[in-house]
Formats: sequence, C-alpha cells, structure tokens
Amino acid sequence: MGKHAMTFAVVWGSMALSAAPLMTPWGEKVTSENCWRDYPRPQMVRDNWTCLNGDWDWQVTSVTNTPGRPEAWAGKIRVPFAIESALSGVERKLEPDEFLWYTRTIDCAPAPGKRILLHFEAVDFRAMVFVGHREVTDVPHEGGQLPFTLDITDYVKPGANELTVCVWDPTDDFINSRGKQSLVPHGCFYTRSSGIVGSVWMETVPEQHIRSYKVYTDIDKGTVRFEFDKVEGAGEVKVTTDLPNNFTCWTPENPQLYSFTATYGEDVVKGYFGMRKFEKRKDANGVLRFFLNNKPVFLLGTLDQGWWPDGLLTPPSEEAMAFDIQTLKDCGYNMMRKHIKVEPRRYYYLCDKLGLLLIQDLPSGTDSWKDPILADTVKRYQLQRAEMKGMMDVLFNSPAIVMWNPYNEGWSQPGEFLTHAMLDFTRRYDATRLVNGPSGCWDWEGGELLPFGWSKRVKTAHKPAGECEAADTVDYHLYRGPTMFPVNDRRISFLGEFGGLGHPVTGHLWREAKENWGYGGIEDTKTRGGLAQTYAKLMDEVGALAEKGLGGAVYTQTTDVEFEINGLLTYDRKVLKFDPAALRAVHERVLRRAAAAAGRP
Repeated sequence: MGKHAMTFAVVWGSMALSAAPLMTPWGEKVTSENCWRDYPRPQMVRDNWTCLNGDWDWQVTSVTNTPGRPEAWAGKIRVPFAIESALSGVERKLEPDEFLWYTRTIDCAPAPGKRILLHFEAVDFRAMVFVGHREVTDVPHEGGQLPFTLDITDYVKPGANELTVCVWDPTDDFINSRGKQSLVPHGCFYTRSSGIVGSVWMETVPEQHIRSYKVYTDIDKGTVRFEFDKVEGAGEVKVTTDLPNNFTCWTPENPQLYSFTATYGEDVVKGYFGMRKFEKRKDANGVLRFFLNNKPVFLLGTLDQGWWPDGLLTPPSEEAMAFDIQTLKDCGYNMMRKHIKVEPRRYYYLCDKLGLLLIQDLPSGTDSWKDPILADTVKRYQLQRAEMKGMMDVLFNSPAIVMWNPYNEGWSQPGEFLTHAMLDFTRRYDATRLVNGPSGCWDWEGGELLPFGWSKRVKTAHKPAGECEAADTVDYHLYRGPTMFPVNDRRISFLGEFGGLGHPVTGHLWREAKENWGYGGIEDTKTRGGLAQTYAKLMDEVGALAEKGLGGAVYTQTTDVEFEINGLLTYDRKVLKFDPAALRAVHERVLRRAAAAAGRP
C-alpha cells in the first residue's frame, strides 16, 4: 500500500449526517452504499458471501415494559456504526435502561448439504438475534469487541427473511469489554459506542466445513504447521502454500506474507501467514531484551486508542485505518500498543501487510486502580478470562502481534492470586508470544504497587529463582518520564507509557474547552517548535535508557482523543503536529543506540 497524503479535500457523502464536532476525511465520504464493503475476515476467505452493512431500521424501547419486537420503527441507522456516532446517521445516546432494536430483510437460498452462517464482527454489549419471530441465539451473545457466528440454516426460508437484533448495553456495571467508554465522557474516558459496531455478513458453506485454524511457524526449522477446527466428515484438510525453501522472515522493514489454500471436501478457504519468531533472550552483554527472528529488537511505538470523532470505536473505513498505521511507519516507529480495544480483523491484516509490531491490550471493565481486590473485580474475572481467551483465538494468526497485555494500570485487575493466574494462563495458552506484566502498577512480582496513589510507589521483589513469574516484562508508566525498572534476570524492563505532550491545534479540537489537556502538560509544547524540541529531548533520554537495558518504550499517543490533545495527529487526522522526517531521524538514533548496546551490528 502506498503513502497516504497528509492534506485532504472535504467531500461529503450522499447521506446527510448529524452535526458532529469533527469529521475525518474518510468519514466525510462514507455513504450507506459504500461503508465497509471488504471481506471482514482476511485470514480465512471464502468466495460466497454477502455484506449486510448499510441502512437498517432502528427503534429504542424500555427494558422494563417491552412486550416484544417493535411494530413501528424510528428511521434508518447505518450499520456498522454505533448509534451514538455521527456516521450512524442517528447520533443518539442509548441509556442503560433501553433496548436498541435493528431490523432488515435478508435474502436466503437454503440448499441440501449447505449451511448459512450469519457473522457479527462486534455488537456492544448483549445481542439477541431473530429470524422472523424465532430467536436464533441459544444464549444471548455478550461481549462488545469480539466476533461471533450463528448458523441460521434451520430458521430461514427461500427468498426474503426478516432479520432482527435486540441489543442491551449498560456500559458500566459488570461487563469487562467496556474499555474506555463512559456514560459521561471525561479525562481519558470517551463517548460510549452501543449496538452493532462491526460488520454484519453472511456466507454459505458446505455441511462439512472449516470453522477456524491456527498456524504455527518455525523459522529455525523452516516449517509451518496448521491446526484446523472443522465439522467432521469430509476427510483430511489439504493445504497448499507458496512458502519457498529460502523464505524471508516477517519484519516491520520487510513484512513478507505467504498465502495458502486449505481444501476440506467442498470447502475451500484462503489465508496467509508470516514466518516470524518473538521471544525474550539475553543479549551479548547478558541483558534480557526482546528478540525478533533471533535478533535483538527495541520496541518503539505509540499508545493507540483507536477512537474516531465520527465513528467512535468503529473506524470510518479501511483507508482510514491504513492511514494511521502508515503514518506511524513514516515517522519511524516499529510498534504500536493497541490500548484497551480490539480492532476489526481487517486492521490486523493491515498491520501484517504494512509491517507494524503490535502489543495487544485486553479491554478492561472499570477505571478503578486504587484497590485491585474490590468485589467487582472478582465477579468480573470469569468474563475477563473468557474474553482474554476469545481475543487470543480470534487474533492468533496475525504475525504483527508479538505480546499480549491483560491488565492496564489496575483497571479491572483482581488481587495477587487471580492476577498471576491470568498472566500464567495467557502465557500457557499462547507460547508463541510474550506476556506484558501488569502495565503501569499492581505488580507483585518485581514491579510496583500503588495503594495510596501515583505518588506513593511501593516496589516489590522478584520471585526466587525457580518460582514462576508469569509475565515476561516489568512495565513502568511515567508522565512525562522516561524511566525504567532496573535490569533483572527475570523480566525485560519496559516503559509501557510515557510522554503525553499536549499541543492544541485550533480548528481541529473535539471541543474548544478548558478541559483540553495532555498527560505531560502543555506549557512548553504550545508551539510546534516547543513540541518538537521537547519530544526530541525525551527520545534522547529513551536512547540513554536503552543503552542501560530498557527493552522498549510506548509514547502517548497516536492521535488526540476528545479532550486529550497529546496526539501526534489531531483527532480528525487532518494535521500531523510533527515533521515525519524529523521524527524518523530522532527514532533512528534511539534504535541505533539500542542495537549497539545489545551487541547487534
């Protein structure tokens, strides 16, 4: 994919939109006819599919006195955008005591030996699905950011069928996949996203078909192995790939991907994989560092919230997602920390294709970090584990993802025992990646506890030799920073968040308000020159820490988000606050210093 321009023409779509504080260049072009038309699952592609995005009818009813499906509809809503978003065409807040209903007609052609699958990429939070008056969800689906599939073969008739979805989204309460959504946006918590927030699509498959697969690559042996989950009865799965004997390893500099075709009876799916290996290992000087394909690598990237002023949690288009990723590469970053959000599956395809390493957070349920043994964190633990497992299953085959991050700053984090159990489960379930230690605080295994607030840091000791420390990193957060935990023999020293330099750009703010802020303040970064100078100084300090053994650093952040003005880009993506060539030069110096310290030529 080529470079993306930094300036844009304003072109409005054919459908009138509700007034919005900001629109991105891609959001301005969205229509009900063109929204999200690419195949939603790039790593397992079939030919016979139908996109169901676009205009649906919608209605809101009370959760207490609703007798059933509405008889009258309020108007049209554009799927897959949240009802609160401008791109939905509605821009209405859904209350916790309301049901949100969707309906549309689908055309089906049931046939002997075939199954009709209905896919939802994301529905926030609880979804019940009906064909006609028959519910096809045996158990309502819960979880706001992961895909799910329903077999509707036995519920549909030839021709037109009425598809209805009923959604309930309390946002607060017991749910885990809330992330940074809030009923009342403030600080670093943003406008909620309710309802269908990911693509909806159908496909027809043979009775015996492949449900999913996992791919395991071994660069040392030059092999690739597939494990298929399939409906039994059609023999073995046959796989053909274009992997040569002299294969190229996947790296951010050269993101080589190889394609494959899997045939299972009449079922044929196509996908891709990358030959890559990620691990922790001691460098030539005996310091634990990250290694990519048997070579030390310093992870340098941004905290990425993945929010949009027009689509909220749903990006306006694939081109919009590609722009964010390519901008980071143009600025010389090799990594992104995807912060408390799961993106559409096409997003990870773009990271795989364009070449950007990913640290993937689990979406959290609360913003409470002061007491990790509150009763609600224990109550939420079952759903938390289920969503962690589900996220790893969905994203397992992406070579770009190199580390999982279950906990951020104590949010939704239970006590010491359950925290260790989650981290240990994550490492056992996916041995191909590393596990980030509790990111920012509440680390009982060589990190820090913060029982009285950020100013009262309490250091903890590492476990004795031979006793399990479940994470692979010890993760510090400090604004402005930078800083690091001491080098140790158990876990890589990592700077999970720092920076946050505030810089307002008039005309590109979510609100012109005194609430606008940056983690690192704005007094010395109000001007573009001051911002560049302060950033370069921070990165020079990061380079010095890399020479002392720091394994990676995450700068806050890719874009402004609502009242936060600490992005490289404005929230509407129309202004890059830095010269990308200057940033690239600054980052190259950091990476050279880190490589030299690790003994890498």
